[in-house]
Parts: sequence; structure tokens; C-alpha cells
Amino acid sequence: MNPVSIRTSRLFAVLLASLAASGVADALVVRHDVADAAYLARESEFPAVFSLYRTRAGHPDCLATLIAPRHALTAAHCTDVEKLRAAIDAGTGFRVDIAGRADSIVAVFVPPLRADGSSPDVAILQLGSPVDGIEPIAPHAMSDEVGRIVLMPGWGGTGTGKTGAGTSDGFFRVAENRVDRAENGRLYWVFDDPATGRALTLEGISGPGDSGGPALMQTVSGWEIVGMSSAQRNGDGAEGVYGVEEVFVRVSDLTAWIDRVIRSTTD
Repeated sequence: MNPVSIRTSRLFAVLLASLAASGVADALVVRHDVADAAYLARESEFPAVFSLYRTRAGHPDCLATLIAPRHALTAAHCTDVEKLRAAIDAGTGFRVDIAGRADSIVAVFVPPLRADGSSPDVAILQLGSPVDGIEPIAPHAMSDEVGRIVLMPGWGGTGTGKTGAGTSDGFFRVAENRVDRAENGRLYWVFDDPATGRALTLEGISGPGDSGGPALMQTVSGWEIVGMSSAQRNGDGAEGVYGVEEVFVRVSDLTAWIDRVIRSTTD
């Protein structure tokens, strides 16, 4: 299976227009009434999660999750970056670090376009060499996400539900939320104000810096990835304030395509 051309595909014109309307989601925004230290975590707890780029300040930007020794999942809009495209086109591969180990992205795969010209905001990254010693996180195949609690790890900028999303500080955090609904290939949840009584202990959502980051759900088989951070519905309000709705790509709708890509590009 050949990778879809990320230079010429109509996917990104449709995708970016959609994201512009809803607000791209990229980092962890947390409760105002819980100490930030409660959200801080060790990167070693989630070694399969890594960043594609670095900001000017050196902080991780755009995330991906290892799902097989040579394959990772991210948001498609994270791959529409000139330096990544140029490195793949040149055949050199785009360098990334996974838990301190150097590797490279050698190909990007996106799903086929739908009849309306749209496509899920998801991409599979093929790595130049297999990642040994790190357990990949399996894609979740069942449609049982609604009502379940998910974890969102990430390094991006933070803030609180009262202040909205802030700038990136590079610290690794993990927040949680509960899936409210699933439709049209997406998972949705609201950033609940603690005053409503519905907020989880470590309630949070994505914000600037962690696009493509995973939503992880605990199963009998261990952690599985159920979605990738894609966008946020905030209407006319500020990004990251209480009441905004998080939008993640739904992995369970894509497992057949994911399996085909991995099988066809694995030696």
C-alpha cells in the first residue's frame, strides 16, 4: 500500500477548514480548584507517547502514539508541516525521539476520502526502524466508549477552566474526562465545571501543544487508544474554558484501515 501524498491530497483543504471553524485542540487545561501538581506525571509512565516537533522554546508540539513497533497514530493536521513533508520526499526520513531513542518517520498514511471529500483527522506514521523495549498501545476495536473514563497525557500549554488555555510550559501532565457521545467517527466530551457536580477528580481537556495526543482507556487487556485529539467546540467563547466540548477522532471506526496499513507496510 502506497502512502497518500500529503503534499497534494485534498484532505487538508477540507480538514483545515473544518478545524478553523471549531478551534484546534492542542494541550491540557485543568480544574481551577485542584493543585496543578496533581496532574503532573512521569513521561516514563507513557513511553509510547512522543512528540513530532518542538516549539521555539523547546517544548513538545503535536503528539503521536506508538501502536506497533514501526507505526504510530497522530492527527492528520499534524503531518501537514513543510519540514516533515520535505524530509519524507527527500527519502531521509523526519527525525523523532521516542522515549529518548532516535528514529524517523519515513511515510504517512491517511484514510481514503469520503464521498463528500472529507476524511478523518487521523494519520498513521511509518517509522524507519522498529522501536524495541517499548510496549505499543493497541487501538481500541469495540464501540463501547460512551460513559467510559479516558486519560489524556500531554506536554502542551496549560491553564484552568476559568482562565482558558495558556502557553506551553513543557511539563508532562495527565488529565481525565468521561466520553459523552460518539457519532460521525468522533468522540465528544465536555469540560465540566466543578460547580455542576459532574467533574471528575482530575477533569481536563486538550489545549495548545498536544494535537494528535491520545485518549487512553483501561480495558481487560491494559491501556488502549480510543481517540486522537483533533478539535474543540467553543462557539464564540475562549479556548479551554468550562463548557467547551472536546473532539477526538474515534479509533474503533478505523481499526480495519489501521490493520491494512500495518500489514501492508510490515516486513
